[in-house]
Amino acid sequence: MAGSARRAAYFTEVMDDRTEDLRAMLDILRDVGAPSVLIGGLAVGFHGYQRATQDVDMLVPPRFLKRIATAARERGYIVRMFKDMVRAWPVGNDPDSDESIADFVSAEANPVIRAASRDTEDATVLGQPVVVVRRGALYALKFSAIVSPDRLIEDKYQDIADVGHILKKNFRRDDEVAGRRVAALAYPGADDDFTEFLDNLRSGRPVRI
Repeated sequence: MAGSARRAAYFTEVMDDRTEDLRAMLDILRDVGAPSVLIGGLAVGFHGYQRATQDVDMLVPPRFLKRIATAARERGYIVRMFKDMVRAWPVGNDPDSDESIADFVSAEANPVIRAASRDTEDATVLGQPVVVVRRGALYALKFSAIVSPDRLIEDKYQDIADVGHILKKNFRRDDEVAGRRVAALAYPGADDDFTEFLDNLRSGRPVRI
């Protein structure tokens, strides 16, 4: 099988898995009555750049985290709870070495996430009706992750690539304005740094990490 065919087959296989994972996570959310906002790689795909993401990322009200964890365990998932997040793995995976298939993040984890969780639109992703973060707010979430001292460098590079690819497909000034408003909540001066970040990506200049 040629390289391009192998990549296409891999992408199809991974996204078939994500389709099942998304459906299962939405079922869990419905079971506990939790609203959610889709972020992460699936949101990136909705906004114009399809890539083989490894997990389903959602924002949820923090009061639902324990209930989500319990419901996921009852469905057979391996679950770990953190301060502002619940992660889930399928049975047979090792949480210490395997990537989670779902991250449920508190919509109140920080000011940027809180603002982004309120800037949403209805969508259909992988055949499922969802609420997804809007493009500008997604840019702000990616920017906030990139400047975080706690994020792994390889994940920061993926965040930069995500924003760069979406910008190439569809740049809209109102997305920048909306993203700047959300990014400004990260720290004093973050709004100007966010604008510089987008300008550098659009112009092909190096991006500071």
